[in-house]
Formats: sequence, C-alpha cells, structure tokens
Amino acid sequence: MSDFKLKENVMKKTIYALLVGVFALSGCEKFLEEDNRGGITNEEFYRTEAGYRSIVSSSYATLRTTFGRQAPWLLLGGTDVYQMNRGFDNRALMEYTQLFADNGDVLTFYRNCYEAIQNINVAIFYNDITEVDEVQRKTWLAELRFLRAFYHFMLIEQFGGIVINDEPTLEEPRLNLPRASLAESFDFVISEMEAALPDLENDRARVNQAAANHYLAKAYLTRGWDLEQRADFEEARQYAEAAIGGYSISIPYEELWSPSNEMNDEVLFAVQYDGESIGDVSEGNNQQSLFGPYLGGAELNHKYMTSPMIPSWSLHNFYEENDARYDATFMLTIYDQYFDYYDGNKDKNEMLIRAYYPRVWGREYTSADSLAWVQGKEHQIASNFRYYPFKYDEQEYRTNYQLDFVTPVIKKFDSPSTRQIFGTHVSVRDIVLARKAETYFLYAEASIGLNDFGTAEQYVQRVLDRPENAKGGGTLRPSQSIANASSQSEALDGLLIESAKEFAGEYLRWAELRRTGKLKELCGRYNFDIRRVGAEEAFRGADGQDKIYRPIPQAAIDINEAQVSQNPGYN
Repeated sequence: MSDFKLKENVMKKTIYALLVGVFALSGCEKFLEEDNRGGITNEEFYRTEAGYRSIVSSSYATLRTTFGRQAPWLLLGGTDVYQMNRGFDNRALMEYTQLFADNGDVLTFYRNCYEAIQNINVAIFYNDITEVDEVQRKTWLAELRFLRAFYHFMLIEQFGGIVINDEPTLEEPRLNLPRASLAESFDFVISEMEAALPDLENDRARVNQAAANHYLAKAYLTRGWDLEQRADFEEARQYAEAAIGGYSISIPYEELWSPSNEMNDEVLFAVQYDGESIGDVSEGNNQQSLFGPYLGGAELNHKYMTSPMIPSWSLHNFYEENDARYDATFMLTIYDQYFDYYDGNKDKNEMLIRAYYPRVWGREYTSADSLAWVQGKEHQIASNFRYYPFKYDEQEYRTNYQLDFVTPVIKKFDSPSTRQIFGTHVSVRDIVLARKAETYFLYAEASIGLNDFGTAEQYVQRVLDRPENAKGGGTLRPSQSIANASSQSEALDGLLIESAKEFAGEYLRWAELRRTGKLKELCGRYNFDIRRVGAEEAFRGADGQDKIYRPIPQAAIDINEAQVSQNPGYN
C-alpha cells in the first residue's frame, strides 16, 4: 500500500498539526508530544526515514480533512447547477444574501487550508536532514512543495489575494501576516509548482508530473482571466497539453465511475481511501451522500443522503436525449435496496423497484407512458413503488422537492462496499479532484481566452466522443455551439454547459464560474433560488459591491496584527 493509502493512526496526527499565523493555536511541542512520545527531538525523529515518512503521510492526509469531512459548500454552493435542500441549509453560501464574514463554513475551509499548509511547512523544514537517498528526498520535497502550492491556489480561487505562508511556526506564533496582492499570490503558486515539477515522478498514487502540469494549466488559466494576461492562456494550453500527454478519452462514462475502477487512467489526482486505510469505516468521506433528496432511514437499506445540494432542474435540462452520461450520472431506478444496482448476482429484471424516475424528452410524462412502461414489469413493483416523472415546468418540478425520493440522486460516487453501514461518512471511494477530461476543458477554456473558438470546440468534442457517450452509436455535439460563438461570453456559455454535464458533482463548479466572470450571470439565469431573489439583489453587499469572492473570515482579520483588507461586498 502506498503512503497515500494512509493508515488511520497516521491520519489522526494531522489534527495536531501546527496552525499558521492567524490560527496559531499550538506550538511545535504539542505536535511532537502526540507524534513522538519517546521524548526524542524534532531533528532526531525527522532524521529517520520512518519519522519523516510519517509527516509526509500526514501532509497527504490533510486532503481528507479538507475534502472529505464537510460538504463542499465553497466549491459548489451558490452556482447554477445545485439548488438548496429542503432545510435551506447554508442559505448564505447557496444564495449569497446572508453571506457575511462570520460564516462558519468559510472559516472552516480557510482554517483547514492553512492547517494543511503549516503541516507541510514543517515537513519541508526538516527535509534536508532526513537520512534517505537523495532521489527520494528530492521527490518528497517536490511533492510537498506542490501540495503547499495547491492549498494556496485553492485559497486564491476563493478569496483572491491571500496570506502566503512558506515557513513553519516552530516557536512563537506569527500574528503579523500581511495579505499579498493577487499578482504576488499567483506568482508564488506558479513558481512553487514549476520548481516542484522536474523532481516529481509518475507514480499515479501520489502527486506526479501529470497532476502538476494540470494544476499549472489551471493556475495560469485563472491568472489569465483574473489579471487579463493573454500570455497566460498560451502557458495554460502548453501545460494542459503536457498533462494530457497524448491520452485519448477512452473509458465509457459508466465504467469511468464504476466502484471497481478507481484510479483508472483518466484520473490525475485524488484523495484516496480504502477499507484498510481507516480504522473505522465511519471515518470515510461523505461524497456519496451529498447530491439528491433524502432516501429514508436505515430501515430501507438505502444510502444515507445528507442532501446539502440538490441537482438543479437546469442541470437536468442541459442533458439531451441521446446523452448516455445522464443515465450514468443519476440513479434513475432505485431497487428495493439501493445498492442492489451494483450486485451482479441479482437479476435486475426480477428485483423489486422502489422508485423510478421516467423522462420523455421534450414533453411531459403521461399516464399512457406509465402504462406502457409497466407492461411486463408488474411482478417487479413493490407495494410502496413510486415514480417521479421529470417536469418541464421548473416551478412544478420543484413543488415537492422537500419530499423524500422526489428527484434522482447522483450515483457516480456510490460506495457499495460499505452498504451495510448507514452513516454520513461511510464512503471509501476516492474523491477525484482532477482528471484528464477536465484538462481537455482547461485547454478549451484557454483557447476561448485567446479567441480561438474553433480549437476550443475541438477539445470539448474529444471529451464528448468518449466511447458509448451517445446512445445508439451516434455522436454527441455541444448543446450550444462554441466554434460559431459571436463573442467570448457566448463561447464560455457553451463550454460551461458542457462542463456542467461532464463534471456533475465533482468539486469544480464555483471556481470555474468565478474565474470566467460568469458566476453572477449564470446563477441569475439558471439558479432558481437566486433568480427568485434576483441576481442583483443576491450578490450585492452592504457596501454596494458584488460578492464575487468569498469573505476573508472576520476571525482571521481580528487576530492578525497586519492590516488585512476585506473583500468587496463584505465591508
């Protein structure tokens, strides 16, 4: 098992990692008190291969805390393709009107990133003394520098210019940490990733060169939009091409997301889990539970849906009739027990059906359609069988959205190996953070930045040409032409519709909309909750400016002795 497949005792060490600057809650002594009960010094412990390997492992383990413990509110909330759930949880991040600098989920994300950075800084600090061969030492250093840059980039995507932390807090906490400019923040991330790149290896279970190239493409692309630097789009295309590495999109979509096909050839970077890498299966991740309505309690033997984000009516409408990804993304038939879908020993023609989500494309589902569907299936239908046809009237579709089962759930992230446990964090599926289909989209987006719309559509088309994507052996085409767009804005509209379908449920959407300048526009067009309020009202802050970035947590501003400016919209 690789270091990235972490043992639970190693993972737990991250909770003792030193906090940086504005969240400096403990010193190095506390960290070593938990990590090293034998009383040896930092230098003695990290000089050994076992000691140093443990802090490298704990640096990777921070990914689980950041991406696997909370709902991805900041990564997906308040976009065009997810609507609020029945409890209106986190209305602040889903609708913006109540988003202020004291938001707890913003603070948690901010803290998690900086805790991870501090853990990594300690590992980097002791890298030069560890007694391993030079190649291994340099490889570990490159992995750590990439991870540190990755977390800084995650913060840039959400907050703009950030506090750059590139040194460990080994004694007294540092409380005077100025906020860097946006340009300085990008320069740090890009220079760190580029410095790490040559010494990374090609081990797909760890940070590797393809993943670094992918994130360099994304960093350059984001800077190109944010700072209006055309040359950055050229750099983004070069790094995207390097990350693609000649790979053709070749795995059918259903197979791509099969629970038995993790870390397949398309995956570049993932937060990895397996049943052996955690001491308690309830310490897995929550991804399978996030997207769709509640499916009832443990007595029904379905997966536990926490349901913070419901796939929107607009997302369903982006798909076209011949798009096989729709069936591969959503669980359109729920059997008597949800995970029976994955049981190859059971005949689906004989299994009872609890819920069915029929759709007739371009018109409403009728009773005649229902009677036609049920012919020959009478023996399958349980007494509590229900069907929930898709409604083309958005208001009607949403009328009952607070009910159990009412819309199909996303199935891409299902963890059938832990089906026996009904809980919120029982998935041992990897959380895929980057895959090569996205790299193709990054290349396409950079091409739009260069006004090369024809090339942009070609790269999107290479993803649409995935085997078995089109039902009946046809060809999928973009729902809205990119090549024939009359403007960058129109080309981006076409790209973003295709991205929504390809990456439904993956942790990309908010940053994608923000960097392209489409966040407010597409939320106002496609997000029912925001459209109901009005996009102008939803995004406008008390200072009259739009809330396009997330707020710097007020707790961080208060404790920082440096003068830290708040983002527009929150003053």
